[in-house]
Amino acid sequence: MLKLQKMLVGAMARLDEAMVINLVKQGLKMGINPYVLLEEIRTGTKKVGELYNKGEYFLSDLIVASEIFKDVVAIVMQDGVAKVSYPFPPIIFGTVEEDIHDIGKSITIGILSYSGFEVCDLGVDVPATAFVDAVKQFDSRIICLTGLITQSYDSMKKTVQLLEEAGLRQQTIVIIGGLVNETVRKYTGADYWSTDCAQVVELCRHILFSTNEVKAETV
Repeated sequence: MLKLQKMLVGAMARLDEAMVINLVKQGLKMGINPYVLLEEIRTGTKKVGELYNKGEYFLSDLIVASEIFKDVVAIVMQDGVAKVSYPFPPIIFGTVEEDIHDIGKSITIGILSYSGFEVCDLGVDVPATAFVDAVKQFDSRIICLTGLITQSYDSMKKTVQLLEEAGLRQQTIVIIGGLVNETVRKYTGADYWSTDCAQVVELCRHILFSTNEVKAETV
């Protein structure tokens, strides 16, 4: 099993979609926990990101990695694996206005969905008003904003401000991800920040199951 998992990480890092799909199907037949397979895929996508930062991969490669992950999640979900379905309003998720990067968003949404959480994916280049409208429509408690360019910080800040103006800020936890840190969190007025997909999933789990979460924490 360990050999298959290592092969899966390598195949994902090489963006070998056919090999990734084949290994995932083999893993499921072998009885490997689907969440473990998703974690190996996530590790592979992190390597893709590292290669992108080194200039060895390009934006198109990040998009391919995102699509492969989506395909893997679809296979896992169709495999008939029993999963819990939590009775919470959808988590609102989107890449903010001025930004079209979505690999981190897609990975996080995939893990959230497999974990039993409903997610409303607004897509990329999402205006602040769309996030506010989604909160009103679904009465959601969590909004996840992502962005990988500095221009996205103002879009995140605007979204938080519009939530305040709409009287929705107190009931909504805002998580930002992507190219962010504590300084960006303070600038945007968000409650939490993270650069790790799996940590965002655990944070959402904590918030939704906790009655007295503490705001302004770093994951």
